[in-house]
Amino acid sequence: MSSITQISWTDQTDNIIRAKVGGWWCHKKSEGCANCFAEKLNQNSFFGGNKQPYSGQPPELVLDTEAIRKWGFQRKPKKHFVSSMTDVFGEWVPRFWQHEMLDGMFVAPNQIFQILTKRPEIMLSSMDEWLSCHGLDKLPLNIWPGTSIENRRTLEERSQFLSKIPALIRFWSVEPLLEDLGDITHYLNDVQLVIIGGESGPNSRPCHIEWLESIVQQCQQSKTPVFVKQLGANAKLEGQRFKTRDKKGGNIEEFPEYLQVREFPFDA
Repeated sequence: MSSITQISWTDQTDNIIRAKVGGWWCHKKSEGCANCFAEKLNQNSFFGGNKQPYSGQPPELVLDTEAIRKWGFQRKPKKHFVSSMTDVFGEWVPRFWQHEMLDGMFVAPNQIFQILTKRPEIMLSSMDEWLSCHGLDKLPLNIWPGTSIENRRTLEERSQFLSKIPALIRFWSVEPLLEDLGDITHYLNDVQLVIIGGESGPNSRPCHIEWLESIVQQCQQSKTPVFVKQLGANAKLEGQRFKTRDKKGGNIEEFPEYLQVREFPFDA
């Protein structure tokens, strides 16, 4: 199931895995999942959700093979964020589903597929298997593997697995940014895009603009494309609330000038 999206770093979302009864399912993994927007949507039947929490045992799931098949027939190039409502590399997802997804991407070279996971160790293993089956030594240019990072712990844990995936473009989604990541210079050698943003929605945890600025500066020094998605709903500057008219802090015109940066690798 594809849909137009308000996510500024992509063109559309393709939720190819859903619950058979409707809605979606995922399993919360780390601190960044605490206020999961996908779980909130899934709690609301108005948005097509099934009201199941993102915990416990998964319901019966289905793979939208027709949506995957259609990728190869799309003429207009687009960036596809694959499965914004779940993690396609969750441990509950059959490995052959992941490979079927990659097969569909392989035959759609004009489309860019942004695959984001909080489980890059599974992504690495599954993609290695797929590459081996196809006799390839690296992913095609149109397949962008990425991992979510929210703090120093997840930076350490996840970046090491992502860096081992043989891809031309790997990316981080540093959202919600929950603390200062400190010196990330040596990590940036292994990533070709860094997306950053504060948390939005009710009970948003604070994101200090100084944390965002530090990442932007380090990316610029290392010539790594950086995309500032949003300041978040609880942005702070010098310890004080930084108010924006946009409730997510996502209007780039309201950013401090030094954060008005939205870059992609290779002008994608």
